[in-house]
Amino acid sequence: MQATIYCRVSTKEQAEKGYSLEGQEKDCRQFALNQGLDVVKVFVERGESAKTQDRTQLKNLIQYCVQNKKKLSALIIWKYDRLARNLSDQTELVKNFSSLGIRLLSATENNEENAVGNLMRNIIGTFAQFENDVKSERTTNGMKQALQQGRWCWRAPFGYKGSRDDRNKPLIIPAEDSRYVIDAFEKFITGLYKQTDIVERVRQLGYKKANKGFINRLLTNPLYTALIKCEWFPEYIEAIHKPIISREVFFKAQEIITGKRPSIVPKVLNHPDFPLRRFVRCPKCGEKLTAGWSTGRKKQRYGYYHCRVKGCSFGIKKDVLEEKFFELLKTLEPREDVIDLFNAIVIDALKKVQSEEIKEEYRIEKELKDLNDQLERAEELAMKGTFDDETYKRKSDKLKAEILAKKVELNETTIELNNTEACLNYCKFFLMNIAHLWSVADINLKQRFQTLIFPDRITYNDNGTFGTTVTAYIFKQLQGQMSRESQLVAPTGFEPVFAG
Repeated sequence: MQATIYCRVSTKEQAEKGYSLEGQEKDCRQFALNQGLDVVKVFVERGESAKTQDRTQLKNLIQYCVQNKKKLSALIIWKYDRLARNLSDQTELVKNFSSLGIRLLSATENNEENAVGNLMRNIIGTFAQFENDVKSERTTNGMKQALQQGRWCWRAPFGYKGSRDDRNKPLIIPAEDSRYVIDAFEKFITGLYKQTDIVERVRQLGYKKANKGFINRLLTNPLYTALIKCEWFPEYIEAIHKPIISREVFFKAQEIITGKRPSIVPKVLNHPDFPLRRFVRCPKCGEKLTAGWSTGRKKQRYGYYHCRVKGCSFGIKKDVLEEKFFELLKTLEPREDVIDLFNAIVIDALKKVQSEEIKEEYRIEKELKDLNDQLERAEELAMKGTFDDETYKRKSDKLKAEILAKKVELNETTIELNNTEACLNYCKFFLMNIAHLWSVADINLKQRFQTLIFPDRITYNDNGTFGTTVTAYIFKQLQGQMSRESQLVAPTGFEPVFAG
């Protein structure tokens, strides 16, 4: 069986990401050898930049496949994004090759048991399945994110009903049936009622569908106490909806059901009182710190961050660690004159890019119009009988291949610059007020800020400072500008190592 190879890289990608045309071709040839495929031709695309790709070889590839469709059985690429960066373009190209009976294979990615693999394996007639798989993955990721924010994503359990919050997002609220839930828990924790007794009582109160399974699910569901527990996350998540019963009542019910006292207080993944939990690392062993409340002799509660590793004694007061973190964020806030200069440079560069893009788009659109006009003329000549069927087929296939390649090229020249200045002004406000915004944000927003600014987490030192860490790319640029003006002095013990 014969196959062809297509490799593509831009100068920028090769410099920044380590892509290599030679390396791509080597991997593709080895893949072909492993699959028992005979490589008959290799197409190499050498674009000068990511935004102005010369897609001549893509056009040649398509035409070659059209002319040799009876001989070729596969097209091998290094990665799927080498074919096109736009998903719709990838889909269109795959559809084009599949119509020729040519299977698209990746030398480095899974061709089997995932959404893309299903598409490749069942190339004809499975585009709908591919889209469903992708939607399912996105839905699952969206649900996980919503759960971490404390939102229940499924059907409201008995005692709740679906509603919307002030931002029109889904929210569950107590329903009229919640009275059955409250009564069931209140009676059960007395220890005087079995679950079968609770079934009869709920039926007498008016809910005739109650049975033992229903009551067991009700009494063991932490959602009634505004805690979410699901298989995706090992710990409880603090929910944002209103609880129907207290946690004290719920866990007392669990104690009765299991016949033993719980060994630990349930841990909450996103506890609103401890935003730095599982984010700051222990200076002694490097493990992520946990946190909790302690009660002093005078019954006063104290918050502490501490190491969870057995034998490690590190601990620090909640107020102290969070104040140190606030001070650290203040050191990252740039001066207004520096960020204004940075914004001006970005806007000027984007305007130049936009001007080049407009010219490039105009050229490609004109070429695309010419190709469509040629296709229309070919159709007219075929209708008049000037072209026989074979000549028309050959001519139209060639033009359609050129049109497809040109559409891909057009999509890759497009750049979104709408509301650039408004976006930069918002970024300016954010960057100049990081510490304050973090201090007033809710638990979920605090954790997003932390991950955005310090993607690799941070370590707290015994001397009261934070250790060397990686920060987001934007701070590298601003730090560089401020350093050139010799205006920035890094705090003791904190020497940022910027990502990028």
